[in-house]
Amino acid sequence: MRNHHHLPAPGIDDLCGGSAQAKPIDTLLRGSTVQGRSSLELNWDGLIVEKRTAPPMDQAEGVLDHHHAILWRGEPLVTEREYRPGRFTRLVKRPGTLSLGLAGRMPALRGRGSLNAVVCVIDPAVAKRVNSETDEGASGKLYEHMGTADKALATLIDLAAYEADEGGPNGRLYGDSLTYAIISRFLHIACFEGGIKSAENPLPAPRLRRILNKIEAEFARDLSLTELAEESGYSRAHFLRMFRAATGKTPHQYLRDVRLERAREQLQTGSASILEIALATGFASHSHLTRQFRQRFGTTPGSFRRTE
Repeated sequence: MRNHHHLPAPGIDDLCGGSAQAKPIDTLLRGSTVQGRSSLELNWDGLIVEKRTAPPMDQAEGVLDHHHAILWRGEPLVTEREYRPGRFTRLVKRPGTLSLGLAGRMPALRGRGSLNAVVCVIDPAVAKRVNSETDEGASGKLYEHMGTADKALATLIDLAAYEADEGGPNGRLYGDSLTYAIISRFLHIACFEGGIKSAENPLPAPRLRRILNKIEAEFARDLSLTELAEESGYSRAHFLRMFRAATGKTPHQYLRDVRLERAREQLQTGSASILEIALATGFASHSHLTRQFRQRFGTTPGSFRRTE
C-alpha cells in the first residue's frame, strides 16, 4: 500500500539542503558522492540519474527546483523529517522502495544511517510537457510518496542508472524512451490516482508502416524519439504507447532487433570484421554487439560466423 500525503505547497523528499545554484542532486543530497557515471554526460531531456552514497547526516531546511524519485538500496535507512517546526516524524526507507517528491521546500532532516540509492531529478518544465502530451494529462493535485513500492518505476530507474554507467551505448532513442517512461511513470504515481487507461489503440497501419520503413532504412543512425514521433504525427508519449500496442515492442526494442538482423546477415555473407559490422549496424562497440547478439540468438557473433 502506498504512503502518500497531500501537499498544500510543493514539497520534496528527505535528503536536502544546499544552494539552488548547485547541481540538483547535490542540492537534494548534500554531502553525497556519485558512484559510477552520471547521465549528465548523455544530456537526457529533463532527467538526471546518478547512483549516490552518503554517511549519516543532518540537513537544514532547503529548496529544490526539481522533482525527484529516489530508489533505495543497501540497508534500511531511518530518517526523521521536520514536517512541523520542532516536530520530527520518523520514516524508514526500505531497499527496493521509492520516495517521490515535488519541486519546492525541503523540510529539515536528521539521518540515522548511511545512504545508498539511485536518484533521479526531473525538470518540472519537462514533466509538464510530458503531461500535456498524454491524453489523460494530470488535472488534480500532486502527492509526495515516502514509501511506495512500484516495480515498473524501480526497473526503469535501474535501467537508466545502468545505461548512464555504461556511457549510453544504446543510443539516443533508448535514452529518450527511458526518460519519457520514467517521467510518465512518476506522474502516474504522483499525479494520477488510478486515472491512466490500461489499454491503448495501436498506430494506424499506414503511419505504422511509415515508421517501420524509416527505422529499417536508417537503422544505423542514432534515431531519436522526437523524430519518430513527428513522423507518426503524434506526441512522444502517445506515440510510445501506440507503437508498443501495435508491435508489442518499444521503438528502441524494434530498432535493436532490426540492427541485430542486419548484423546477422553481414556475418553470414560479408568478410568485414565484427567491429566493422558492429559500427555499420549502429552498435557502439564490438562488446555491445556481442552482448546484444548473445541475448537474442544465444551465441556470440564470432561463434555464429564460424558455424555458418
